[in-house]
Amino acid sequence: MTFRTLTGLRARDLVWPVLSGTVTLLAALSLTVVSAWLITRAWQMPPVMDLTVAVTAVRALGISRAVFRYIDRLASHSLALRCAAQARVTAYRALSLAPVTRTARLGRGDLTSRLTADVDAVADVIVRGIVPALVALVTAVISVGFTALLSPSAALVLTVGLLIAGVAAPWVVGRSVQTSERRRAAAVRDYATAVDRVLTDAPSLRIRGRLDGELGRAAGASRGLTDAAEAGAPADAAGAGLTVFASAATALGVLCVAVTAYPGHSPQWLGVLVLLALSAFEATSALPEAAVAVTRARGAGRRLRELVGDPDATRQLPEPPEPPAGAAAPDAPVAVPAAVPELTATHLVYGHDGPLGEVDLDLPAGVRKTVTAASGSGKTTLLLTLAGLIPPVSGAVRLDGTDIRELAAADPEQLHRTIAYLPEDAHVFLTTVRDNLAVGAPTASDGQMHAVLTAVGLDDWVDGLPDGLSTVLSGGAGSLSGGQRRRLLLARMLLTDAPVLLLDEPFEHLDEAGTTAMEQLFARPDLPGARGVRTVIVVRHPRQRGEVG
Repeated sequence: MTFRTLTGLRARDLVWPVLSGTVTLLAALSLTVVSAWLITRAWQMPPVMDLTVAVTAVRALGISRAVFRYIDRLASHSLALRCAAQARVTAYRALSLAPVTRTARLGRGDLTSRLTADVDAVADVIVRGIVPALVALVTAVISVGFTALLSPSAALVLTVGLLIAGVAAPWVVGRSVQTSERRRAAAVRDYATAVDRVLTDAPSLRIRGRLDGELGRAAGASRGLTDAAEAGAPADAAGAGLTVFASAATALGVLCVAVTAYPGHSPQWLGVLVLLALSAFEATSALPEAAVAVTRARGAGRRLRELVGDPDATRQLPEPPEPPAGAAAPDAPVAVPAAVPELTATHLVYGHDGPLGEVDLDLPAGVRKTVTAASGSGKTTLLLTLAGLIPPVSGAVRLDGTDIRELAAADPEQLHRTIAYLPEDAHVFLTTVRDNLAVGAPTASDGQMHAVLTAVGLDDWVDGLPDGLSTVLSGGAGSLSGGQRRRLLLARMLLTDAPVLLLDEPFEHLDEAGTTAMEQLFARPDLPGARGVRTVIVVRHPRQRGEVG
């Protein structure tokens, strides 16, 4: 995915930020030139009227510099914020169409850092990298051109100095920070993972006595972030030092040239020439930081490309469907696949980095299968493998005799419409009840939603809400009890048209009566919702000692 594809940035979008930044620095250069002329001319004690225009110009340029600086910041940051928003929209829309295998191996912290810090880094390069580099280029050319009018020899010295400060120093910094930036990116990911773990699971971690250990890991990740930042400090210092050296050496060189040629010129010529050489380096002082921003954005862009995939697919993404109306027309059946496939698993060895277990399954259409095993035995990994979200270590999963790897390669979306997977930590969005259910079936009517809510025992709850299905769950999952959350997610699954349902701990947080009711519901041969006949596979913890199967 290219930078332009991700952010929507066009060349003409840079015109106003670069123009305003250039005018700001030209105002500073002009202020330096006029001030130098005014100081050296006042030293000669001419009539006051001879200085009036210069005095007024100094005041005007001093004010205009601040005004143009404000316009510069407004234009560049406005562009960066628009590009950041577009980058997030592009990333999320690409992910919505991408194979789920692209994110199945990524933890929440890794996803969070890629979609927040990495997107910010890509947008930040506009303010800290692209615009400063273009402004420095234009300003340097104008500075050298004006200096050449006063002294070609001084212009040559200034050119060499600007090349050192504007090209060599950023190159040194960019090369030096590559390793530290990789460390910093890894530290950001680890820190996000650790903080997410603590914030999400603090109550359960405290009960199990593991909260202090997780807090220690979060503190260690924070120290790693600090260490990574400190590792890049020498490169920053080297860039700043090289810029200062180039500025000082250039000023000294221009002074030598000016002193040599002074007999044929005025004091004003000498003062303007030397101070102009110093002022010209204001534009290049931001370039070492620009090199850091570019290096950081390059790494962030690579990680975002790994996440969102093919730019062509991104450009061809369809517009999201309109949300269903509050008062829907008479119930229309949700489109469903033609038949419930037979699911088989032959010598299926499942796992991530190594085998966790082996199963053989032969599930005709419409059967129920419950897998009971202890924590850490790979129940979730088994479901991910059956859903085609991760490849098996060995063996094969087949639908009606066809390997799901072939189905995933041919039409991954059709595979995911056939097999619906409900993870244990499925998300409840901060939006209306209707929109949360529409995740399972965007075209489902209000009548269908009420039907599945009644089936899972949430009819009284939704009827008691102030706006019914239109009530916003302002706290997301925090707006619901654990049992209500599980029932809402089960209702979402019943609205899907998938003929195969894979449910990971679907009855967790339900009381004994609720668990029994939901087990009886999903044991029925004719389920409520979009499709009556389905194959249902449930994995859960054992409820009694020795209960496995």
